[in-house]
Parts: sequence; C-alpha cells; structure tokens
Amino acid sequence: MHSLLKDAQYALRTLMRNPAFAAAAVLTLALGVGANTAIFSVVNGVLLRPLPYPAAERLHVVWNNNTREGIERDITSWPNFIDWRDRSEVFAALAGYSAGNTALTGAGDPEQVPTAFVTAGFFDVLGVNPVLGRQFSEAELQPGATPVVLLSDGLWQSRFGGDRGIVGRDVILNGSARTVIGVMPPAFDYPAEAQLWLPLAPEGNLAASRGALWLSVVGRLRDDLPIVLAQSRMDDLAAQLQDQYPTQNTGSGILLEPLHATITGDVRTPLLVLLGAVAVVLLIGCANVANLLLARGAVRRKELAVRIALGAGRRRMARQLLTESVVLGVVGGAAGMLLAAWAVSALVAMAPPELPRLENVHVDGAVLAFALFISAATGLLFGIAPLLQAGRTELMTTLREGGREAVAGEGIGRLRPVLISTQIGLALVLLVGAGLLIRSFVALNAVDPGFDTRGALTFRVVLPGARYDTPERMHTFHRELIRRISGIPGVRSAGGASTLFLARLPNMGPILREGDPPVADDEQRESVVLERATPGFFDAMGMTLTRGRGLADTDVAAGTAVGVVNQAFARRYYPDSDPVGRRFTFGSAQDSTANWIEIAGVVADALRSGLAAAPRPEVYLPHAQAPTAGLTIVARADRDPLSLLPAVRSAVAGLDGQLPISAVQTLEQSLAEQLAARRFIMNLLATFAALAALLASIGIYGVVSYLVTQRIRELGVRRALGATHADVMRLVISQSLRHVLPGLGLGVLAALALSRIMASQLFGVSPTDPLTFLAVTAGLLAVAAGATYVPARRAAGVEPNTALRQD
Repeated sequence: MHSLLKDAQYALRTLMRNPAFAAAAVLTLALGVGANTAIFSVVNGVLLRPLPYPAAERLHVVWNNNTREGIERDITSWPNFIDWRDRSEVFAALAGYSAGNTALTGAGDPEQVPTAFVTAGFFDVLGVNPVLGRQFSEAELQPGATPVVLLSDGLWQSRFGGDRGIVGRDVILNGSARTVIGVMPPAFDYPAEAQLWLPLAPEGNLAASRGALWLSVVGRLRDDLPIVLAQSRMDDLAAQLQDQYPTQNTGSGILLEPLHATITGDVRTPLLVLLGAVAVVLLIGCANVANLLLARGAVRRKELAVRIALGAGRRRMARQLLTESVVLGVVGGAAGMLLAAWAVSALVAMAPPELPRLENVHVDGAVLAFALFISAATGLLFGIAPLLQAGRTELMTTLREGGREAVAGEGIGRLRPVLISTQIGLALVLLVGAGLLIRSFVALNAVDPGFDTRGALTFRVVLPGARYDTPERMHTFHRELIRRISGIPGVRSAGGASTLFLARLPNMGPILREGDPPVADDEQRESVVLERATPGFFDAMGMTLTRGRGLADTDVAAGTAVGVVNQAFARRYYPDSDPVGRRFTFGSAQDSTANWIEIAGVVADALRSGLAAAPRPEVYLPHAQAPTAGLTIVARADRDPLSLLPAVRSAVAGLDGQLPISAVQTLEQSLAEQLAARRFIMNLLATFAALAALLASIGIYGVVSYLVTQRIRELGVRRALGATHADVMRLVISQSLRHVLPGLGLGVLAALALSRIMASQLFGVSPTDPLTFLAVTAGLLAVAAGATYVPARRAAGVEPNTALRQD
C-alpha cells in the first residue's frame, strides 16, 4: 500500500509537470464520465430505483388482455374485478381504482384536482398509510355512505398551508362537502399523480354490467407464489370466465404486469439506448486518451529504460503505469461528476412532463458510486495501450537511441490504426442512430394532423354533478358558454368535444349497421370511438367536412338521432357506398325499438391518437342529444390565442363563479406535447453523436499529427528527391484514411445490427434506411479527411534541408 501511494503521488506530479497533456486528457474524460453519470442518473431514478412501497416487486397491475379489440392492456369491468378478487388465490390483496378530476372550491381559486376513486384495500395493496388521520373505513366504502376524502401531502401543503387541524374539516369537491379524514405521505401520488382519494362504491349499470370496461386493478402477489405460477392460475380463471360469460368475456384474458413496468411504460427502450450512446462516447474518449498516453509514452521510452536498467522489474513498471492511468481516470471522473451535477439539472428541466418518476432523478450515492466505478474502469481501459508499449521496450536499443524517439512503425505503432478505426466505427453507430431519429422526427412533423393548430386556444370544463345533475342542465351551460366565447372580439369560431386528443383507451362501443343480421353477442361487432361534440367544433378545429353536413343547432334531444363519422369509419363500414343517410346503432338487435343513428356527414380523419398512430373509426354525436359533464372547448381567433384567456375566464365566471377551468394551452402546444418525448430523446442522442464525432476527429487529428512528426526525416527525403507539395499531402491523407475505412465498414455493420433495437422509436423510416447510412458514412469520411488535412498540409510544408538536419 505504501508503494501504491508513492506511485499515485508520482502520477499526480507527472500530470502537473505536463499541464497541456493533463488538460486534454482530463477534459476528454470529464465529458465522457459526466455524460454517462448524467444519463445514468435518469436511468437510475426512472428504471432502477424501486418503487417506494414495501416489497414493491410483488405489486402487479392486472390487465384485461382484450384480444377481441386488439388491446393487450385494457381496463376491466366491476363484475370481472369481483371474480378476480374472490375466485383467485393469487393475491394477498387486490383493489380497483378509477382516475379522474374533481373541482376543488371554497379555499382559494377553483381548480381541477387529479383524483383517484379507490376500492376497499387499495392502500393495503400498496402498503401505504396516511401520515395524518386514517384510511377509509368499511362503512365509508359502501353506497350512500358519509362523503369523505384523503388529501395528498402536496395539496395539503399548497392549498391548506400544512394545517394539522385539517382532519375533520370539510372541503368542497364538485360542489358538495366532503370530510377530510387523512393526509397521505409525501411523494405518494398513485395513480396518475393523484392528489385526492375518494371511496369507490359503484351502483347501477357500472356495478352490474360485465361489458362496461372502466376499472383499473392492482394487486399484491402472495409471497410464496412465483409470477409464472400466478400468471398460469389467472389464465385458468380467465378461461373459466369465458366459458361462464361468453357474451362479455369471449376474447378476454388476464395479464399480470409489474407495477414498476406499468409506470415506466414506453420509456425503458429510449433510456437504455441513451445509456448505450453515452457509453460509446466514453469509449471514444478512452481511445483518445490512450492515443495521448501512447504519444507521451514514446517520449518516456528512455525514462522507462533507465528505470529498468536501475533494477525496476517489468511488473513494477506495469503497476506504475496502471496507477498513473487510474489516477488520471479518477481526476477526469471528479471533473465529470461536477459536470454531471449541472447536466442532471439541465436534463430534468428539458425532460417532457410525461417522463415518469422524474422526481427521483438526482445525483445520489448510487450515482456517485457509478461515476467512481467508471472513472477507475476507464483508467484501466485506456491504460492498457501504454502498458503494452512499455512491455515492448528494449533496454539496450532504447538507450542507444539517445534523445531520438522511436519511429512510428515500431511495436505499439500498430495499435494506433486500431484505435482510429474503433473511434470511427463507434461514432458512425451513434450518428446513424441520431440520423434515423432526426429523419423520423422530420417525417412526423410533416404529417398532416387533419386539423389546423394555428390560432386556437383550448381548455377543459367539467361540471360538478351536485349542481348540474341533469343532461339538460349540462347542455344548457355548455351551449351558453360557447355562445359567450364566440362573442369575444377576435374569435372566429368556437366549439367543444368530450376529448381533444384520444387517450390510450378512449370511450368506445360496438356498432351494428342497419341491414346487418342481428347478433347474439358483442364478439361479432367491432368497436368505434364515441365522441360528443357541439356545433362549431369542426370549424374551431379546422377539420374539413368531405360529405354531408356537420353538427347543427337543430340536432336537439327531441329530434332525429344523428352523428357525423370520420373517413376511417366510412372506409371500414361503407367502402363502396355513400354513408350519408345510412343508419347504425350501438344496440345488438334490428327491431323497431333500436336507437338508430343517422349519418349526417363525413369529416376528414384527424390524427387525435397521435401523429404516429393510424386514425380510428370515430362517431361524433351531437352534445345536445348525449350531453356530458366534461367538455374541452376550442376557440379559434385572429390574434394570439393566449390573449383570449382573461375573456374566457370572465365568461366562465359569469356563468358559474365556482367552476375551475383546466388544461389551458394552445392547440399548437397540445400537439407539441405529443412529440415532446421523441424530441427529448432525439436531441440527446444527436448531442452525443455530435460529441462522438468531435472526439473521433480530434483523435484522428492527434494521431496523424504525431505520425507526421515521427516521419519528418522521411518526408524531407521525399521532398529532396522531387516529391511535390501535393504529392506529400496526398500521401499523408491517403495513408491516414486507410485506417479510417475499416472503421467505417465495421461501424456500418454494427449500426445495421443495433439500429433494429430502435425500430419502435421510428416513424416513416426504416431502421436500415440507405439514405441515412450513406449520408452518415460520407459525412464522417469528410470529417476524417478534414482532420487529416491540417497535419498533411504541415507535412507538405517541410523544407528538405530542415528535415534532414534533424537528429
């Protein structure tokens, strides 16, 4: 240990005596280690950190595997949930929940608060208890019970000032008083960032209908039950339910998914791709530092030979050189940690809001341990090359060379082309990945969404059932609100719909066309998206009618039931005829009592499921004939849409001063949110790819510069024998690029293999897109040629007399 400390001290003194070398190596390592540490902080916080629940690995979401509708992870019905809970022996506890929003009034400005409606045992499943107060009692989870509520810690602090006397007081939710019985722990916000929890006790059709899918389910597996066996038993139960209830359950399986995987969703693959990308950047940095050490080692050949002559064994010298490399790696790693601390803050600020578990992303003990590990590991990695160089040192030959350095072709010189090829190949892989994502993003931005995003303001209003308890009151309020908004100066059109962009599981129902044979069950019918919309919605959205008419003020509850369908609906159900005037129903039988809906018009497809998703068949019913409490309003204006907000708030307050509005943003912002995650990943990968290309070009420049310095005498002889300026430049560039071409070839092969991993992140471009591969290869070749140009030009300018006089 004493000699190891001496070696470390000597390594530090050596670095201080060579500030230029130390600065270049430390900066290169700091970039690599800092980038790796920052991305690992995100991966650790989002993917690796366990959920904050006891034995969180036993928590699973229980999905309805709805093969009939092609939805692998679907919600389920109340009767199915009861059977899952009572007829399986898989779970220690099982609970259901439904997420929504609730209007909170009476304590500050009205606001819509994310809310979870939960069944008995919900908090027992998660192993969480209130930090203040208590859970729901059995009596409070029954229909007609005393209305109570649990608050989140964040809402308690922000809205009620952390008042510990809040328990037992009433708050106004959706116009009705509810008694606060407890406050949940900090950071507990499951599901869907909930801030309020209400008892769930369904009645009527929601409780009785096995075909009404509205409930999410989470369970805690028994400790003695492996997940494979648990899934097998749930498969058996699903088969039993299909046999027992074929009308509703045919095609419905049961899928167990770890709660952690459900929460992280689709971000796992992009984050792992980013982690691989920064690892590539670090490898390129290691190759650069190895080249620096090789150049420095050539200068130190005589020093090492003298040490060996004075009795130092080769093993002792190897330990000294490895210690120097590790010390260099640790110093670079320390600088990288400082860079990472800033980069993590920047990543959190840049990350899209939908990135899950973002609050867990910070530099902690695990991240620091990771940074320390990769710092030491990189020191060992780039220390191998100078170690091999030292191992080839011939004592007498080196001492006879005097002050002259070894020629480039000796021993370790053969490693330099390998390092260049490695850097180029790794950089090409990253550049191809970034190029594919950029082309994919450009293709997405070029997609016509089917509506005009310019000049439109959107916001959501949800009417509390306590004050708007009939369809007529709901419709009257929304109609009057849209009338007032339409009268705001600058507003060209206004309208509303039940949703603006479709959720992963939108409101859907199976249809039956007039003239089709009656059906016995839902299995034989396809489901379509069901929307409620007001007159003016299509104009406000900038959607185009292609046939018939839109929704009108004359489409009232007492009139003929009508609907407007989209082109996807028309293509699927009326491919060879005009759908206008045709009728369909959401019933299952053809009789005189069927609730027939007449198609009044066809509207162009709008990509409301996201720009990368194909349009679904949709039906827009007049809001007057099927009112809903919640409506998203769209107001199209001739001026900045956000400037309408004060007038919009005034219009809402003029109708109901206790009614909050939420989700206020422009239509452009709404659409941008659909692309935020893709843009985030693309920008990061492009940044790392550019950094990799920069490091590779610096590495090529450094190696070629060193080789040119080593060949000064040879180049002088060539000039003396008649070689022109252009001949020398051509010679240096061509010989340097000979080492680049193998790297390009290997990089293309690696990129072809690895780009397939990114297939799920691409749109409108193949993982093997030839244009991207050709452009990246040509661009990287040009960068490599540029990196060799300056050393080649310097070599061509060597005067023969000067070169021949060198020792």
